[in-house]
Amino acid sequence: MKRKAVAKINIFLKIVGTRGMYHEIVSRFIRYEKLFDEITFVACQQKKFTIEGMNIPLQSNLIYKTYQKLKEFTQNRQLDAFFQSHKVVVNKNIPQGAGLGGGSSDAATFLLMTNEILSLGIDQKDLMQIGASIGADVPFFISKLPAANVKGIGEVIEPFEDEIPEIELFTPSVYCDTAAVYTHFRQHFYHTIQKKVAETMLHQTSKEIVREYTPLQANDLYKSAAHLCPVLQKYQEEYFLSGSGSSLFREKQ
Repeated sequence: MKRKAVAKINIFLKIVGTRGMYHEIVSRFIRYEKLFDEITFVACQQKKFTIEGMNIPLQSNLIYKTYQKLKEFTQNRQLDAFFQSHKVVVNKNIPQGAGLGGGSSDAATFLLMTNEILSLGIDQKDLMQIGASIGADVPFFISKLPAANVKGIGEVIEPFEDEIPEIELFTPSVYCDTAAVYTHFRQHFYHTIQKKVAETMLHQTSKEIVREYTPLQANDLYKSAAHLCPVLQKYQEEYFLSGSGSSLFREKQ
């Protein structure tokens, strides 16, 4: 079994509050089908859960964390048996630390594949709850929506009939640490949040947003990301930032 794990782009991202250590957001997520990882279940004999193609320690890998959450949720011995006779092979194309949700998309795709191949019968609501316990972006990928307004800490997903511009995307060779970007924002820019602007953007199409707002207006994290990753500063006038960076995009000229 092989499936694509597609990237996402945040057309806009506004911070509207905090919830403990987390930040509450209002954002437009779109699926970016042109960029994707590939996940394959390959038959083999092994004694433990194995992932190939990713340079991440197993315990830190979101796919492995998803496997552990599935075992807790289902208490199904089929899981152990299946992954002792199959390994997970990831063909990685979505860059890490790039604001494109690659790890979350991989986790969501693994969850959907496992539910299907083992006929676990977990409905979408429960899949999304499992996903939310793994990462804030995972429920969006489970939804398979082409575009959605995402709120809270990622758990509120509202379908949106969007008009999506043709996008030009690139990722500079720099890693943006998500936690560091959010921490810097909370320390230096939290006082600037504009809830009314965020509410207005929820009702505008993605095409309207990239034409009516500047990149800095569209993403509250841009200044913090550019402070921590100075290479981004030269793009602030022309390119929008996806998530906490470092990927940049604009409407294709």
